[in-house]
Formats: sequence, structure tokens, C-alpha cells
Amino acid sequence: MAAGKELLGSYKPKMVHAGDYPVVTGTGTVADGSTIPGLMPVVLGADGKLSPVTASTVTDVYGIAADGAEAGEEMVIYLTGQFFGDALELPEDVTASGLKAPLRKIGIFLEDTENKTGTADKAQETGEK
Repeated sequence: MAAGKELLGSYKPKMVHAGDYPVVTGTGTVADGSTIPGLMPVVLGADGKLSPVTASTVTDVYGIAADGAEAGEEMVIYLTGQFFGDALELPEDVTASGLKAPLRKIGIFLEDTENKTGTADKAQETGEK
């Protein structure tokens, strides 16, 4: 390695956008007690705050988190667009294919959803615990 240069790490780009459908973003505040990772589908609570989607709230999906945020923080969310299902971060009880129809109703379209499962299944596939 040349003098004055250091290895800063690696970069593994993730293909997120699957087409040229118009992308509209908005902002919202993360609900108390919630942490939302980037690219996690979110729901808007009665209090006007965002929480990660769960199996029981899939039909109420509001958008997709652009970046991660903690409770009380403001975050950017995708309100429309075309995304790869395998790019999403999902809880273990939610699948991209199960989100395809509810997201379509709000102007978000998913591609390649048949192989994407929640994080528990992903851990099994990669041998993680």
C-alpha cells in the first residue's frame, strides 16, 4: 500500500431501485420504542409516527424507509417507486411477496419478490444465528 493511503473498508452496493417509476419521498418521526433499519417497510400509527411493518400490519403499509433511524428521530421514506424485493429489510414473519399487493396500492412496485424472506430465514440461508 502506498504511503499515506489506508484501507478504509469495502463497499458492496445494493441494487434497490428496479425501474424508472417516479420516486416520491416524505419524512416522518420514528415511534417511541421503535428502531427502523434502512429499506424496512413502515406503517404510520394513529399518533402520526412510523413503526416497522409486522405480519399483522402489512395491509397498513405506508412506505419504505430510505435510511435507518431510532425512536424520536426524523427519517426519509419512499412513498412511491419501483424496488427489488430482495433489497428490502424485513422482519422474520413478513415476506416481500406478501407485501407486493399492499405496496402496489400505494404506488410502490416490487420486482423479484419470490425468493425474499424475513431476516430469520435469511440467517438460516447464510448459516448465521
